[in-house]
Amino acid sequence: MGLKILDCTIRDGGHLNKWHFSQPCVKASYFAALKSGMDYFEIGYRCPATVTGLGEFGYCTDDFLFSLFTASDKCKLTVMIDAGKSDTSLFARCTPDNTPVKAVRVAAYPYELAKAFHLLEDLKEKGYEVFLNLMASSELNPEQLAQLNSWGERHILEAVCFADSFGSFIPSDIPAHVATLRGLGFTSIGFHPHNNLQMSFANTLRAIEEGVSVVDASIFGMGRGSGNLPIEVLVGYLEKQGDKGYNTVPYLDVIERFYLDLFKQLNWGYKIQSLMGGLKNIHPYYIDDLFRRKNYTVDEIWNALDIVKESCPISYSVDKLNQALESRFYTPLTPEKAQAACAGIGDQLEIIAAADSFEAEVGAISGRHAGRKFVIVANGPSVLEKQAAIEKFIADENAVTIGLNYLPKGFVPDYHIMVSRKRFLKYACSVSEKSVLLVPSFFGRELVEQNYGGSPLFFNLENAANGEAPVERGNLHLEYLNVAAAAIALAFEMGGAEIYGVGMDGYIDEMNKGMVYFYNENDVPDDKDVASLRYERLAAELERVNAFLQEESVPFSIITPTSHKKYYRNILG
Repeated sequence: MGLKILDCTIRDGGHLNKWHFSQPCVKASYFAALKSGMDYFEIGYRCPATVTGLGEFGYCTDDFLFSLFTASDKCKLTVMIDAGKSDTSLFARCTPDNTPVKAVRVAAYPYELAKAFHLLEDLKEKGYEVFLNLMASSELNPEQLAQLNSWGERHILEAVCFADSFGSFIPSDIPAHVATLRGLGFTSIGFHPHNNLQMSFANTLRAIEEGVSVVDASIFGMGRGSGNLPIEVLVGYLEKQGDKGYNTVPYLDVIERFYLDLFKQLNWGYKIQSLMGGLKNIHPYYIDDLFRRKNYTVDEIWNALDIVKESCPISYSVDKLNQALESRFYTPLTPEKAQAACAGIGDQLEIIAAADSFEAEVGAISGRHAGRKFVIVANGPSVLEKQAAIEKFIADENAVTIGLNYLPKGFVPDYHIMVSRKRFLKYACSVSEKSVLLVPSFFGRELVEQNYGGSPLFFNLENAANGEAPVERGNLHLEYLNVAAAAIALAFEMGGAEIYGVGMDGYIDEMNKGMVYFYNENDVPDDKDVASLRYERLAAELERVNAFLQEESVPFSIITPTSHKKYYRNILG
């Protein structure tokens, strides 16, 4: 059996428009497939009438298909059914008088194999060519592989097709999937690629090299999310390779006449949502749902996907998604929850000036280390885990260091900063004599002099109440009182050319619900809502400060593992 190509445009592309294609478009697409040398044309789904709201190509009744055109045996008309949603009562015996359909593909998730086997056997008995499409084939577990292995009727298949359902494959993944199916006794194997990682063509070429018998593609790559392998690319490649059986031009013609307009209307193709789904090997509907909620930033969606992958079924379930999100330690707060959480810690979020607060001399801070690199040292677990690498980086870069609050033993920074009175009272005694203490002038002199025996360096820190930039005329302006944000802004004011953070871990132990960054001022872990509020406020303040630094052409990166992944740069290894 040589290579066969199946055009899945109408069936797969119909997910975008609920199979409401115009008849002229479908007719032109079929005849383009015929002239281009395609072996199968998948014209849609055969869903039962109980499934409502679909276009005619979602049902593909025999009477309707007969009314369209006379199909050629050179390009066999094919429909798909889902193992969990259809039965064979929808199919008459396969004779020229009963149906124009010659082949049926049964799509099944790994947990639907028993249903799929029954459907395939019935359809084969009725005279159809049959294919098994394994959706989410990368998720097959040993029990399901054994189920495939024990199926005694595998010989009835034209091919067993493995689908890169979530677009996560790269070419080096393909041989293992082919070998697994061959090891189960399947001699004819098909491949259905998706283009989330822009790898559909490369993966298909690798599949062909590995000897697959059938490959899927669609016109102009039409399909959900990032779409499929563009069939005109595959046909053009094979034609360019010297195969005289293929002709690209009929597809180019139908693209110009129909699919350019469809593309404008339906907008499939490369999107970051699809890329994330491919990288995380997860159903695209979960990611689309998180984006629609509007209360997650893109890096928070990225963080959430690990627990979604762990906790949710392969096929989309909004209930399971909600349960997974609720189980996370960090959950975006409703306005009501945020207000309640804020009520208990309001004095910790905003700057409250002491009676003897004063305006510090900005000249003592501004440009103090012009052109130097800065490392902000927080106290997340990664500081100890990466201590040797951090110390080497600081030495190699001759970096100025600013430590936050309490530091693990062994770290002696150039500067030590505190912006919380309670933290100052608790940790001022731990500041090394070799470090310069940085404290905000809103503390007032009396508090500092009574509790610290050294000579601190004061800086001005105010609430950003009127849209001020994080640093203006030597003064710091924060919307949320946070020591990390203050340290980053101070590093800029001191003349930092590049600013790095270490130990700013956020919550890195998601599966154990360990939020390792947010503790209240008594160093007791905050409850979930308060911790989530702190995280949201810090994330927003980091975004504001980072945008300011970018405008000033000063790069900021966190170089130890962190949940603030948009800032992460792997320098330490």
